Amino acid sequence: MTDLPYSSIPHVPDEINASNVIARFVDGLGFRYYWATEGLTEKELEFRPCESSMNILEVLKHIHILASTANRTLGGGSELEGTPASFEAMRRSTLELYTELSNRLKKMDCEELSSFKARRSHSKTEYPFWFVLNGHISDALTHVGQVKSWRRMAGNPLPEGVQVFSGERVINTTSNLKK
Repeated sequence: MTDLPYSSIPHVPDEINASNVIARFVDGLGFRYYWATEGLTEKELEFRPCESSMNILEVLKHIHILASTANRTLGGGSELEGTPASFEAMRRSTLELYTELSNRLKKMDCEELSSFKARRSHSKTEYPFWFVLNGHISDALTHVGQVKSWRRMAGNPLPEGVQVFSGERVINTTSNLKK
């Protein structure tokens, strides 16, 4: 395995509160992103299911922008300086953005969380935190599902044993012994 975050989901928080629940949602997103992007080849990155859709690499760039925006809105980093040049650098950056966001959320109380405001780049209107949850974070989860589906269509399904319920990869060693 690589040294990238989210090959498994971090341990369950000790306390149930709004910030931990949202952080866990981000952790689930990070885990799904990690495995949806693990082992992608140039062939899959260029795959698009139809002529009018984005290819997988373009979807991943969009997810990176969503991760950066959610992170920035909730107190991290500054303006997006651009998409990293390579797929590997973009993948690492996206996973690190979700790790940073999750870690910061786990330290917030409800009052601090509710004080954050989202602003669309083309508007001066401010939106409450909830719009980040149903916007940037949920949209990214949808796009990760697209990547997972499209890579299967391109002939490279997820690696065996990825368990989204438990947040880990379980490799069945007994079936390997029978071969």
